[in-house]
Amino acid sequence: MIVEKDRVYTFKLTNADELVGKIVDITDNAYIVSQPLSAVPTEKGIQLIFTVFTGNPKEDVTINKTAVAMIVQTRDEVCDHYLEATTGIKAVRKPSIIMG
Repeated sequence: MIVEKDRVYTFKLTNADELVGKIVDITDNAYIVSQPLSAVPTEKGIQLIFTVFTGNPKEDVTINKTAVAMIVQTRDEVCDHYLEATTGIKAVRKPSIIMG
């Protein structure tokens, strides 16, 4: 898989944390990610919460590539939730079933 800038990805870290964030830059040793959110399982399903509590959540963060066990494309519904949580914009998707 080719990892690209300006796309939302899910990072599974070596400590088992799972983060969702938009990559704004890639260096030899790190991913620079905009407003990462942590995926937390709850009784209502997966929730996205701030990854950093004591820092500025609007600042980009550096994730060292050595800390990443896996990186995958984020599911569409999770991308929509990430967009809404970080920008306030609610995504509108076309229905997948054609009604006539």
